[in-house]
Amino acid sequence: MIIQQIVETVREGQKSTECLVLLVGRPGSGKSKLLRELSTIRGWHYVNCRTFLTEELLEMVPKVRAQEAPRIITAALEMLKPEVVVLDDMQVLFAPVLQVDPLQLLKHLSRKFSVVAAWPGEYDGTKLVAATSGQPAPKVYDAKGLTIIQIE
Repeated sequence: MIIQQIVETVREGQKSTECLVLLVGRPGSGKSKLLRELSTIRGWHYVNCRTFLTEELLEMVPKVRAQEAPRIITAALEMLKPEVVVLDDMQVLFAPVLQVDPLQLLKHLSRKFSVVAAWPGEYDGTKLVAATSGQPAPKVYDAKGLTIIQIE
């Protein structure tokens, strides 16, 4: 069962300095449903990434926003005191207005928290492709060293 696989993958990841598990799948593949189930079953904190679009962050000039986003988001998550953070609706982090590299942000967060995140896009075995609207071309990331579970 996929939920058990995710739980075991997180447990294994918690033994290292970063614990980041990406659930990768196209829109409608069931990532959000899985994340909500995990948060209910395991008591993990479900967070919709839209909550990170705070007034404090959006009022900053873009260059500062890119530098301060990790600190602001980390502080917001610290208040939850989570064992594991489940991040959904990640496509908002790709918005050009934020000036944030979503994968680097997730890696940053995974040094402080165990993170399970729904990655909007595809994985081909070596590359992550982010399916984001409003972007001229899809963003492509090297997937080396990442823990990825594909959802069909």
